[in-house]
Amino acid sequence: MRKQERSGAFRRSRRQIVAVIMAVFLVLLSVTLGAIYIISYRQLYQENLDMLEIYIEQYLENGNPSQREDTPPPGESAPEPDGAPDNGRFLRSSFYSIAFDGDGQPFSVDLGSGTVYTEAQLTDTAQYLLAQGQSQGTHGNFVYCVDREASYTLVVLMDNTLVSDSFTTLFRNALILGAGMVAVLLLCAIGLARWIIRPLEESDRRQRQFISDAGHELKTPVAVVEANAELLEREVGANKWLSNIRSESSRMAGLVSELLELVRTEQDPPRMEPVALSHLVLGGVLPFESVAFELGRTLIHQIDADITVPGNPGQLSQLVSILMDNALSHSAGAGGIAVTLRRERAGAILTVSNPGFIPEADRAEIFDRFFRSDANRGGTGHYGLGLTIARNIVDAHQGDIQVACGDGRVTFTVTLPARGKARRAP
Repeated sequence: MRKQERSGAFRRSRRQIVAVIMAVFLVLLSVTLGAIYIISYRQLYQENLDMLEIYIEQYLENGNPSQREDTPPPGESAPEPDGAPDNGRFLRSSFYSIAFDGDGQPFSVDLGSGTVYTEAQLTDTAQYLLAQGQSQGTHGNFVYCVDREASYTLVVLMDNTLVSDSFTTLFRNALILGAGMVAVLLLCAIGLARWIIRPLEESDRRQRQFISDAGHELKTPVAVVEANAELLEREVGANKWLSNIRSESSRMAGLVSELLELVRTEQDPPRMEPVALSHLVLGGVLPFESVAFELGRTLIHQIDADITVPGNPGQLSQLVSILMDNALSHSAGAGGIAVTLRRERAGAILTVSNPGFIPEADRAEIFDRFFRSDANRGGTGHYGLGLTIARNIVDAHQGDIQVACGDGRVTFTVTLPARGKARRAP
């Protein structure tokens, strides 16, 4: 991964950590508030039904309270009934009752102590509830019970407006407080995510610095070993041991060179300018015709003319070279190498195809550092860095690179945008 992609990966990781923390908190908060609401509502509803049943018992024993001679005058309290869940609340609640005879006609209405509802409103409401056929429940601001006696039917209503409003206000305040806690937790989660990711960022920085330092430190001694082996071969003549020394030092020099190139493509933003991509790709493909001929393979190219994209000429040339070398080195089976470059409205598409097959499990990792499939671990002179460098170059040009397998061929597809942000190296 190049520097920008790694930074993006760390940012995505931080966002994921924040998202997980917030999601867990929101789920717990929702479940808690929902449980509180349901439990409180059921408890309140049951208490209301208990008070309605006590009212019905008193009605059956003493008759309509508004028609009794012992009804206290306004401003005085009635004696507290026994058995109410909350006697104080029972006295403060407003009860209404409508009695219907066997023909369904109201003959007794208790308007309670208030004047909020008229007799007609209460009667219409009671008739509607009787038509529903339920013995108890809620309707609008009322909690009701229906008691069916032998000679009449009694519908008792309890005005629950004040309690419901208080309950709603309490729940709304809890939601507001919960929203404030969510905001506070969001800030804490952001700080926690940064604290968690910081060691990973530091480890990645040290890893890249180690690769850079190791590459520079190894470059000089490898060159010295190769030069000394060459001089020694001139002195004593060629032999298998000196040949092995020169071969291995050459391989080491190639690895060091790729390591340094990897670090450069990851850290240094390329200098961008208009690039004649058609001419560049053609110039990058032609030198490989002789290599393909020696390997007994044909090299076919189809390149649209006059394609220009913003980019870095050196890096784009290196991209073509890496893809061509990869195609020739890992071809397996009959068939030739095919290179196409075509113009698209969004930019240019470069494809390099060769006979062969990449297991599906390897395709997701083929652009990772030092990755080589088991079938390509020896004898190819590759170290698993070429495609990583290619991916870094494409990323630096804000493009995309993909690999696909089908019909016995492996195809690398590079998409480069026609427009990009001009970036210059510091």
